[in-house]
Amino acid sequence: MNSRVDMKKGKSKRIKAVLVSILFLAVIGIILASYFPGNNESAEVAKESLEKTSFEGRGYNSQPEIEVPGNISTDEETNTEGTVTNNIVGEAELELSTEVEEITEDSDVVIPDEEEKIQPVNLETLIENSKSAVYTVYTDYEQGSGFLFNQKGDIVTNAHVVKSSSYVTVMSSNGEFYDGRVLGISDTTDIALIRVEGLAGKNPLSMEMNPVPVNTPVFTLGSPGNVNNTSTIGEITAVGKNFSDVYQYDGLYEISAEIKLGSSGGPLISAVDGKVLGINSIVLTENPKIGFSIPIYSVNAQLEEWAALDAPTDSGEVVVPDIQEAELTEELLRSFMTDFYDLIAPSLEYQEGKFYKFFLLSGSQAETAVVEMVESMKTEDRIFQSVESNITDVKVNEFTAEVSVSGKFTFIDKADGTLVTINHSFVYEVVIDQFGDYQIQSIRNQN
Repeated sequence: MNSRVDMKKGKSKRIKAVLVSILFLAVIGIILASYFPGNNESAEVAKESLEKTSFEGRGYNSQPEIEVPGNISTDEETNTEGTVTNNIVGEAELELSTEVEEITEDSDVVIPDEEEKIQPVNLETLIENSKSAVYTVYTDYEQGSGFLFNQKGDIVTNAHVVKSSSYVTVMSSNGEFYDGRVLGISDTTDIALIRVEGLAGKNPLSMEMNPVPVNTPVFTLGSPGNVNNTSTIGEITAVGKNFSDVYQYDGLYEISAEIKLGSSGGPLISAVDGKVLGINSIVLTENPKIGFSIPIYSVNAQLEEWAALDAPTDSGEVVVPDIQEAELTEELLRSFMTDFYDLIAPSLEYQEGKFYKFFLLSGSQAETAVVEMVESMKTEDRIFQSVESNITDVKVNEFTAEVSVSGKFTFIDKADGTLVTINHSFVYEVVIDQFGDYQIQSIRNQN
């Protein structure tokens, strides 16, 4: 009797132990499932968490410091150490080192939707890209501003800037001076065209030949108070404004971007696509924070008519630009290369963008090698995130300079969400071209 009871008790204990074990394993299974999601619902939660992060860490996308006025083929192979060597067409083979890094939970990255609308190129890029086509205009009576209109070296400005002048000189963004002459000037509309033979062949900015609406974001460039490359930002606040003074002003753009004495003749530029919208011309004395710009489309026919004159110079000789004042300095070279890398950034984000090409000497080794280097980093499975540049050395020679730069480009791999970093260390040879502008002539690996 007692032995049967003991057997029953022992059997009951074993059953309880089995049940406890089963319950324990079930709990463990639930916990493991929560840490390792394998179903669609969990995957959606993970995706939602990733999409809530932002792109604020993007290296080139901060607001600029605005000064208040005034079928190339690339043969690519990867070695066991993760170094990608691109066989660049030209004199140099440029090496790019590629590393892959997993994204952690606190990484500030997001994979945008494939159909996400492309945003405009950032403002800083547009301003830097426009500066080389804007000039300070000097006469014996006035100081104003102007901008390149065509490849003949013609510069648009206001009639009141060059009226009654006996000479005209223009200064580039790098401080080089060129002699010019008034090719055309209006007695009724405040516009004029200056022919500068020394700038023939240089590319102008694109012009907008259609009206733009109110609220269009804009920026100005000019030389208020004789401070060149001064930029202000704002928007078009009204259209179709008319005034009558010494000149008749019709159909003006009213703008909130502030302009001052010395800005006259400078360009009003779209902050969306970088096209010239107008000629900054007048400010209301009673409200100097409001300016007015002559739409470029409204005066283009007259400017084109003057540009077609092709009148010879007084001496009948071609004017050779005097660029003796231009020099290679460490400070300007550092600024030049920093701007160059700033323009590579949006070129990697937008498939058709090659904004940096204005920094490359036409027909040089760099024009081919740099384009291939940048384009080789563009792949459909990567999303550009940021760029960093570090200028490690500057050597100024008699006619050229060598600037050593280490660059780091960061991308996101669409397939697995890992960070891909591409590093390089290059030496850029910089020269001064016939227009007095800094240009990259060649590029090679650092030894």
